[in-house]
Amino acid sequence: MRDLKHIIKSLVIAIALGFFVWGGSAIAAATTLPGSGWWIGQTVQNVSSIDADISIHQFDTLMYPSGIWNYPFTFADKIAPGANKVYDPTSMSMPLGWQGSAIVSSDQDIRAIVSVTNRYVASAGLGDAFSLHYAGALYEGTQYPSTIIRFPLAKNDSYGKTTTFFIQNAGTVETTAAAIFKLNDGGIVKTYTYTTPTIGPGLMVIVVPNDARDAGNNPPPSGSGVVGSLTVTSSQPLAGTVLEHFTNEAHATLVQATRAATVNDYDRKLFAPNFKNNYYGRFSGLQVQNVDNNTVNISVTYVGSDYQSGGTNCIGVTYADSHNIAPGESWTFPSTAIPDKCYASATITASGNVIGQVNESFTTDYLNSTGRVQESTIYSTIPLIHATSKISLPLFKEDSYSKATGATIQNIGGQDTNVTLTFKGVAGTFVSQPQLIHPGQGLIILDVRLKPANFWNGTAMTPQLLGCVNDNAGCGANGVFSVMIDSNWQNIVAVVNESTYPINAPRIQQDKGAYEGINLTTIR
Repeated sequence: MRDLKHIIKSLVIAIALGFFVWGGSAIAAATTLPGSGWWIGQTVQNVSSIDADISIHQFDTLMYPSGIWNYPFTFADKIAPGANKVYDPTSMSMPLGWQGSAIVSSDQDIRAIVSVTNRYVASAGLGDAFSLHYAGALYEGTQYPSTIIRFPLAKNDSYGKTTTFFIQNAGTVETTAAAIFKLNDGGIVKTYTYTTPTIGPGLMVIVVPNDARDAGNNPPPSGSGVVGSLTVTSSQPLAGTVLEHFTNEAHATLVQATRAATVNDYDRKLFAPNFKNNYYGRFSGLQVQNVDNNTVNISVTYVGSDYQSGGTNCIGVTYADSHNIAPGESWTFPSTAIPDKCYASATITASGNVIGQVNESFTTDYLNSTGRVQESTIYSTIPLIHATSKISLPLFKEDSYSKATGATIQNIGGQDTNVTLTFKGVAGTFVSQPQLIHPGQGLIILDVRLKPANFWNGTAMTPQLLGCVNDNAGCGANGVFSVMIDSNWQNIVAVVNESTYPINAPRIQQDKGAYEGINLTTIR
């Protein structure tokens, strides 16, 4: 347990992807993402005890269709203690066709989550909300940029999916960056490199595997099985975001996002709270990258947290897997390490420093039996070095505009712990009773507005109180919350999943999203 004696009084969060493309295929094509209509929203949470003054500095990457640059653009606001605010193209009066990056700064301790989508909302996005399946993803802003950033998973049209990387210069002077891909080519891992153009302070560049070349100036192969990792280095601190998507779509139906790992994320122990094997049609893959100078041995232990009817009761049962990984390379641990229809939380232990991420999708059998469109997510594993007994979730939805959030909280200590959750939104503040979590297991938090009254300590959150009874749009703005999670004894980690709602009969068709709970300094 850490006993840190200070609180960060100011924070800069780099957001390496920040484009608002309200239609217009020529502009959208510059993002290298399929289709058009892409835009983002930024959710900023004040995790301090007093009002926070924030500034959002937007940095252009493209000239607007009008031929005018607006570099940089700054938006200022104030956020109350514990509260969050959502900023989108409309609220910040961003011009049509803007594309770039952002840095969010404050005089208080803040956290930020970014959503990227082509969903139709007001004048942003694609078409009619009931006629298309939309892409959507969430990722965490980078709190501590570094001169080396890493991505455990890179794909070059592998099984129809490609990764696009957004690299931001979070430093004070212009720089270039060296991108080093290690990709599997017919069972052999080969190295491909690319040097970016000059990147001004705050700005970003886009990198894809096809930009890189091997020693013979050959591009990497493409197609199924061409997977690996990416390391990016520079003389200036960097932030990065990866978006995984189908390589070719007329309009994008799927996107997955997570931030790059920095040197502050390296550890010999990592945690993945949410891991599934055919659990309600969802399965996971754990990708681990060796960031050490030597071959490392990876051991993964999974502790069952829940199971679907018809499957093995895996709750509290431990399962294991292991593999050796060469320096700079990565390896995928499949969901078959746990029983069919099991939901588990994973602990990754290595003989050297590693990073990781978890991908989640529908199984092929589920898609074939239901006729649904694929919906996938990514989240980064959480290193032990970040673990504390207090977690921030900047964005949590209770049937808000037909979207809902679930969270899995993992107890990473050796003893039982109780956690208390505080939800703060425009409809009020709601505090849970202590919830028990056994060592290694995950506690699933979902549909809290439907919990019985004894779940709450004080005023109970209910659909009636949120004003969302018989409302086809759900709870709207009243269903948006920021959340604080406090453990009474052991360190905890968490991951958040966002899905369309109702889950089995959603009012809209949109991709799923995920992000990591953000551990905060523990004051004892």
